[in-house]
Amino acid sequence: MILHLLSREAWNQAQEAGQLVAPSVATEGFAHCSTEHQMVDVANKYYSGANNMVLLNINPARLTSKLKFEPPAHLDGSPALPHEPMFPHIYGPINLDAVIEVIDFPCDSHGSFLTPPQLNTFCIVNIANAPQHWQQSAELSVREWKKYFPNDTTQTYFDLYGRTGQYEGHFAETYIAVGSNDELLGMATLVDDDELPGATEPGPWLAAVLTLPTHRSLGVASSLIHHIIQLAHALGHANLFLYTADQQEWYVKKGWIPTRETELNGIAHTVMRLPLQIY
Repeated sequence: MILHLLSREAWNQAQEAGQLVAPSVATEGFAHCSTEHQMVDVANKYYSGANNMVLLNINPARLTSKLKFEPPAHLDGSPALPHEPMFPHIYGPINLDAVIEVIDFPCDSHGSFLTPPQLNTFCIVNIANAPQHWQQSAELSVREWKKYFPNDTTQTYFDLYGRTGQYEGHFAETYIAVGSNDELLGMATLVDDDELPGATEPGPWLAAVLTLPTHRSLGVASSLIHHIIQLAHALGHANLFLYTADQQEWYVKKGWIPTRETELNGIAHTVMRLPLQIY
């Protein structure tokens, strides 16, 4: 979900003009937007106390201007850091037929914004604290990764979920995205060793990123990966690694660097690295 926050007056003016041109297009080249799980924090940071705001729910497929996901700009001009979230930016006017819903978004009596019921929100939790999702997560993982790890069983993943954090000289933590009704949306793992034969990379690894097909395009994978990146950064690691057979382009767009080609169970993979050091 791509959301643009503006005043009711600005929205009325846009309707009269036949298109919306955010003031930031003239100064920065793009209109600032957020996803549904970013919006409330953004509103409380920049618009606290504003009681005349609305949210535009924008269909990216209908946009006539270019949409790019990028890290936030720093007011002091310093470069973005790898662990920062990616925000949607619209490079040009927002055509009105791309707006599929207008959501009233007033602040409360304390000047704070709360998530409106129209947004499809989700939260990210450590799977060790959500054993009700172990069975489904394990079954999905066995099915998704069977061509790479044919000997894995549901018990393999149960053991992983139960040992989350430090254990026997190793580290692993799996996080899941769950919806408002506690439904499983996706998962991702930070692990010190992702079982890639012959790997010399020191780790840790972003592993087992999976989004259920019915919940793709909601930013679930991006949010899970961002959470894993933040965790690896907080643990003091200089780099984060992954390997992928078919998502190289998607990760490159998010700042990952291809480092070498390899094989896993006879299938070609690319090893990629994300620098986590502060520049």
